[in-house]
Amino acid sequence: MKVAPISRFTINGYSMLPTLREGQDVLSFNWAYLGKKPKVGDIVVVKVNGKEMVKRIQKVDDRQIFVYGDNMDQSTDSRNFGPVSMDHVIGKLIYSSALPKHGNIIDCPQCGSDVLGIYGRKDAICTNCGFKLSCCGEP
Repeated sequence: MKVAPISRFTINGYSMLPTLREGQDVLSFNWAYLGKKPKVGDIVVVKVNGKEMVKRIQKVDDRQIFVYGDNMDQSTDSRNFGPVSMDHVIGKLIYSSALPKHGNIIDCPQCGSDVLGIYGRKDAICTNCGFKLSCCGEP
């Protein structure tokens, strides 16, 4: 079982453009798949060959997933390393520090509604149920 429910990561590279940009901070809900199955379209943090990566789920097959970057031309993903075991899924993205032009891409882990993030802070709040997400007690 993963100890910390939420982890912070910084996007490194261009594989998730235009959805996520290099240098953007994101939060991962590490307990998202305890008792729940991942869905196609979820953005997840996976650990492959010792490296943490943010990718989108393209296919779910029993206890493994196939992940791809949104920028397929510049992504190292399941086309290169194959399926990812659920044991190597760190968590599901629930917040990004700067929202894309087309709106919020992150859903509330409690009710599935949009999460409103505040730029420059490591917390967010659900626009529907008020569920508050915060990272490691950071200000």
